[in-house]
Amino acid sequence: MMQSDCLTGPEAHDHRGFSLVEMLVAASIAGLMAAIAAPSFSHLIEQHRMTISSNALMSAFVIARQSAISKNQFVAICAGNVESGCHADWGGGEWLIFTDRNRNGRLDMDESLIQDGSATLGRAVRILANRPMKMPILFHPIGHAEQLNGAFAAGTLRICAASTSSAPGVDLILSKSGQMRAQAHDVGGSCTQP
Repeated sequence: MMQSDCLTGPEAHDHRGFSLVEMLVAASIAGLMAAIAAPSFSHLIEQHRMTISSNALMSAFVIARQSAISKNQFVAICAGNVESGCHADWGGGEWLIFTDRNRNGRLDMDESLIQDGSATLGRAVRILANRPMKMPILFHPIGHAEQLNGAFAAGTLRICAASTSSAPGVDLILSKSGQMRAQAHDVGGSCTQP
């Protein structure tokens, strides 16, 4: 008996695509997976932006301190920009680093700008400062941090998520020796003043 290549019955139907039911099930599963992944993804973006911001700020303080030591003169760092000078609001993620020969906390005509920097924050990240960090910080030629009146300067900048997520924040703590260290801070769902 000879076998035929022709199929008859249910096997004869050509399956070239998905049925409507199969497509709806696949779309539902994809939507469910996206809904589950979205909060995790936004949490990762917040963490990434906080890390970038804290690294940029930490580098700015290192640059200010090293500039004071290498130039053998007072160098100031403050929240501000070239247009408005020092304005005490770290929330914009901008800062100035400049030589400050007369130790007045202002960039004067005879002083040089070292850095006009900023951190890309977006709306996801906030930077808050305690009172000592709102004032210009002067780095002594030996590297110590001082206030404008000559007293030692120490303070904290807090970088945290603007949302009410449970993402941990970062505290940048300036010691009187002029060194800055990062420390994780559990914000408990709210970003408060340090």
